[in-house]
Amino acid sequence: MRLRPAVMWSRQALACSRGGAIGWILLAVVLLSVIPPHGLLSENEENYFALAERFVAGSAWPQETAVFDASPHRALSDGTLGALVSAIGYTPAQIVARLLTVAGYALVLPPLFSVLALSALDAAVVVMSMALLGQDIVGGEWLFSGYEAKVAAYILVLWALRLVLEERLTAATLLFVGATYFHFLVGGFWFAAAMTLRLIDAPRNLRSAARAVAAYAILVAPLCGVIVWFRLADHSAALARDVPPPDIIYSIIREPHHQSPFLSWQYFRDHWLPGYVMATPMLFCCIWLARNGATRRVRVVAVWLGSLLAYLFLVLGPKFLDRDSGALGKFYLFRPASLIEFLWLMLVLAAAVQTAGKRARLLRAVLLATIVPMFVYVQGGRLMREIGASRAVEGQKAILAAAVTRLTAPGDVVLVDPEVESQWLDFERRSGRPTWVMWKFAPTNDAELIKWYRRIELRKAVFEEGCGADIGIAPPAFLLTTPAAASRLVASCGPEVFRGGPWVLVARNR
Repeated sequence: MRLRPAVMWSRQALACSRGGAIGWILLAVVLLSVIPPHGLLSENEENYFALAERFVAGSAWPQETAVFDASPHRALSDGTLGALVSAIGYTPAQIVARLLTVAGYALVLPPLFSVLALSALDAAVVVMSMALLGQDIVGGEWLFSGYEAKVAAYILVLWALRLVLEERLTAATLLFVGATYFHFLVGGFWFAAAMTLRLIDAPRNLRSAARAVAAYAILVAPLCGVIVWFRLADHSAALARDVPPPDIIYSIIREPHHQSPFLSWQYFRDHWLPGYVMATPMLFCCIWLARNGATRRVRVVAVWLGSLLAYLFLVLGPKFLDRDSGALGKFYLFRPASLIEFLWLMLVLAAAVQTAGKRARLLRAVLLATIVPMFVYVQGGRLMREIGASRAVEGQKAILAAAVTRLTAPGDVVLVDPEVESQWLDFERRSGRPTWVMWKFAPTNDAELIKWYRRIELRKAVFEEGCGADIGIAPPAFLLTTPAAASRLVASCGPEVFRGGPWVLVARNR
C-alpha cells in the first residue's frame, strides 16, 4: 500500500509527459504549416536574402543592381544570413532559415505559455487561431510567415517576456539586447513594453527595472550611435530638389499600408478601420479581465495588454498630424500590433481555461475540433496554391532566364516592366543580370530612397512613353515586358529577341 502513491504519481507524470510531447509535436506541425520550408522565397525573402548576400559577398554590378539598401544597423542579421546564403545558395538557405525559425518558436512558446498555466497544445491552438484570424490588427505586420531579421528578434522577445514574468530581469535584458541588434525597432519597443509590464507587476520595485534600463542602454549604445551618425551624416534630402522628401517617399508613396492610415478617409475606412473595430472589443475584454481575472498574473497581463491596445488607438493622434509629412513613418508605430494580437489570444485562452476548471479538457477538445479542420482547409489550400503556382511557371521562368543569360552581356541592364515585376523578383539571381530598380526592393535610408524614387519614375517613363522618352540616363539594354506592351514598345525601342510564356524580351537599339 505504501508504494501505491508513488506508482500513481509516476503514472500521472508519464501521462503529462506524453501529453506535453503530443502538444509539442502538434505545435511543430502547425508552425511548419504556417512557415513552410519549401524553398519558395517570399517577396520579403527575395529582398532580404539578396541584401544579406550583398552585405557579405558584394555585387557584380553595384551601380546597376536593384538591391542597393545599405543600412549598417542590420549588420548582425545581414552578416549571419548573408554567410548562410553565400555558403549554400538561396533555396537551401530559405529551407534552413525557416526550419530554424520553426525550431525557435517551438522552443520559446511552450515555456511562455506555461507562465499562464497553458501547454504546448494551447500554443498550437493560438497559432492556428491567429493564422485563421489574420496575423495583424492594423499595419500589415506578421509573426509567422517567412524569415527575416524581425523574426529572430521576435523569438528572442518572446523568450525574454517569459523571463520578465518570472522576474528574471538580467537574463531578459540580455535577450532584449540581442533582439535589438537583430531588429532595432522590435527589440526597442518590446523592451520598453516589458519594463512597463514589470512596473505594473511590481510598482514598488523600481530599482530592478532601473538597473535593467541602464544595462540595456549601455549595451545598445553602440548600435544607437551607428544609427544616429548614419542619419546625421546624410544630407541628401536637403540637396534633392527634384523629388519629394524621403519621408514622403517612404511612408506615403511606398508604404502607406504600414505607415499612413490617413492617406485619405476612404483609405482609412477600407484598410484600417476594420482593424480598429476588432481592437475595440479586445480592449474591453482586457479591461474586464483586469478586474475579474481568476489569478493575479492574468489580471496583471490584462492590464498590460490593455495599455498596449490603447497605444494602438493613441498613436492615431500623432499619425493624423503626420499625415502629410510622413516624418514618423520609419518608426513603424503600428508594428507591435501583431504580437499584441498573439499575446491577447494567449491571455484569453488562459482565462477561459481557468474559468473552465475541471472542464478545461472539454474546452480544449471543442477548440481543437473547431479550429483544426478550418486550419487544415485554409492553410492546406494556401500551400497547394502557392506550390502549384510556382510549379506552373517554373519551367517557363527557367527557359527565359537561360535565354536572357545567353542573349545579354554580364553588365547589361534588363529593365523589368512593373506589370511583371511580382513574377520576377528573383530575376537577378536567376539570370545573373542587373535590373536597376524594383518597386518591392525599396531602401530605407534617405540617399538611397531618393535614388530609388528617381529610378522608379524613370522606369515608369520608359514603359509608358517608350524608349524615345527623355529619361536623362543611359537607356537600359533590354526590356522584359508583356506581349501586349512589347507590340507597342518595339517601335521606339527595338526588336523582340525572345518570347517565352507570358513574357517578351525586347532589345533596345544602341
